Amino acid sequence: MTVKETSNLLIQERIKELRENTDFVSTLLESLVGYAIIAADFDGNIIAFNEGARQIYGYDPEEVIGEQSIDIFFPREFIEAGKLQQIVNELIEKGRFSSEGEKVKKNGESFPAQLLFTLTRDKSGKVVGFIEIVADLTERKKVEEANLRIKQLEQELKSLARFSPTQGTAATAQAFGLQPLEQSSPDTFKQLVSRYEDLMELALEQRAFKVRHDISGKLQDIADELVFLKAGPRDVVEVYVAALKEKTGSANNNARAQAYIEEGRVMVLQLMGHLVSQYRTYAIGTAAVKTGRKSRQEEK
Repeated sequence: MTVKETSNLLIQERIKELRENTDFVSTLLESLVGYAIIAADFDGNIIAFNEGARQIYGYDPEEVIGEQSIDIFFPREFIEAGKLQQIVNELIEKGRFSSEGEKVKKNGESFPAQLLFTLTRDKSGKVVGFIEIVADLTERKKVEEANLRIKQLEQELKSLARFSPTQGTAATAQAFGLQPLEQSSPDTFKQLVSRYEDLMELALEQRAFKVRHDISGKLQDIADELVFLKAGPRDVVEVYVAALKEKTGSANNNARAQAYIEEGRVMVLQLMGHLVSQYRTYAIGTAAVKTGRKSRQEEK
């Protein structure tokens, strides 16, 4: 028997021993598929691997249980820097460890994650290993980044407000969200929401069937109309929220609803970007006109 075969046999015996003497079935919460839950001994050998872990990491259980070390789920530089060992040391000292960090899927893709480590004990109370629970934060990070970008675009739009093509008190009140478009022009608002919903459908079709739709161009058309209506960032967000509420409410499953959320978020950033670009162009033109007038006045 080779050294490798002997090592594998010892690992398999260890797995059998741990399964017989610990309550992994209840501990691993197999029904909690939204989280990756992995059990390992202190040598890093993977003892159990739930359905959530399969979905998040992309490995089948038979590929990792008794075959791989938990190291494979961490970036190489993280392991080489001894940070995993630091986690284990703190875990042994305090009984649990939690943090946010970067994890690695089977295909080599990295993703942000929330990590929670807890000790595992056998039926006699002896510490025999640990359990890692992982939540994929990719979508949360995208939402945070999207919200930050929206705020940045809103601030730029507001800074351009003094250049907006508004005339009269009513128009000024309407511009940049002081008077919501939904209140000032409810029929137009509904039409814009409907157009946005149609684009969300096209985005899903584009994603599912790998076809190409000129979604950016159609968003540009909506931006043009919003500029004509002297709409502001609040109006863009309200169109997006109203369309998203309608589409997710009518979705027949969670996966489709999630797809609407993802595509809608991308689209609202594009739409806000188009709107900013339009007002920025107008602002530059207005500033140039004012500068020209000032120069002529100075010549006089």
